[in-house]
Amino acid sequence: MYLTITVQGEHASDQLQSLDQELAESDELRGRVRPVPGQARSSELGVVDSALMVALGQGGAVTVLATAVITWLRRRVGKVSVKVAGPNKTIELTADNVRGLTAEQIRGLVTDLNEALSVDSDAGTAT
Repeated sequence: MYLTITVQGEHASDQLQSLDQELAESDELRGRVRPVPGQARSSELGVVDSALMVALGQGGAVTVLATAVITWLRRRVGKVSVKVAGPNKTIELTADNVRGLTAEQIRGLVTDLNEALSVDSDAGTAT
């Protein structure tokens, strides 16, 4: 299953690079995340990355991804949001919504994300 992660907010390209570095630090996600180049704008030199593509297989990689994204997002300041899009579902999280969560609420959110994204992997698998 492939997921696409986009970041919106001020300095979105820099934020996306920061998230990419965060995900690369996880042993379970190393080598599964790659930047997806965006379209060049007439006012810019070169092409900036506009998304991250994450290849997930069976196992706990979805939980690791959800935990890493939430952890990263909690450290952001300003209005930053992350969209995680699977084949059948898109989930959006904002820094404002996750920053003040308790440890128990974070565990619940990770569980909810895991279930939502795992449904996507089941839906895309032929039996």
